[in-house]
Amino acid sequence: MKKLIVIMIIVILGSCSKAVENKVAPISLTEISGLSLWNRISAETDYKTYSYWPGHEGIQPGQAPHGVYHQIYINRVLAEALPVKKRIAGNGTIIVKENFTNEKILDSITVMAKVKDFNPEAGDWFWAKYSPEGDVQAEGAPGGCISCHEGMEDNDFIIIRMLDAELK
Repeated sequence: MKKLIVIMIIVILGSCSKAVENKVAPISLTEISGLSLWNRISAETDYKTYSYWPGHEGIQPGQAPHGVYHQIYINRVLAEALPVKKRIAGNGTIIVKENFTNEKILDSITVMAKVKDFNPEAGDWFWAKYSPEGDVQAEGAPGGCISCHEGMEDNDFIIIRMLDAELK
């Protein structure tokens, strides 16, 4: 009986987190900053309640500069839109990548947030890097992020998977 009550509480709390995410408007151009984005993914909504990137669930092998291992979460905006035939993520899309060491210890968190009119030359993505505790290490339009991702401009700067790929 106790196990059933615990399971019901977990389901209810999970539902509440998803409901909160459904009611949150995209961060606007005038509001966006590393701090406001961290607040969005850690306080207003908990990115750990987001979906994993489809077909890429849990900790997966990664590559520099993101770490030997990574785990990728996508918010409801992108999750509900996939597959995206035009390969352009919707305004309000948030992609969170947890970056791990060889020992699978969380090293940093990198985020791409689609913000209308932020940086049209780079797909309107706002990029941020955080310590595991949420300290902003980079934000805005870092040249390193853009130069690596620009090779996937035809997929809205997203490297991990083609946006128009059929879900399995």
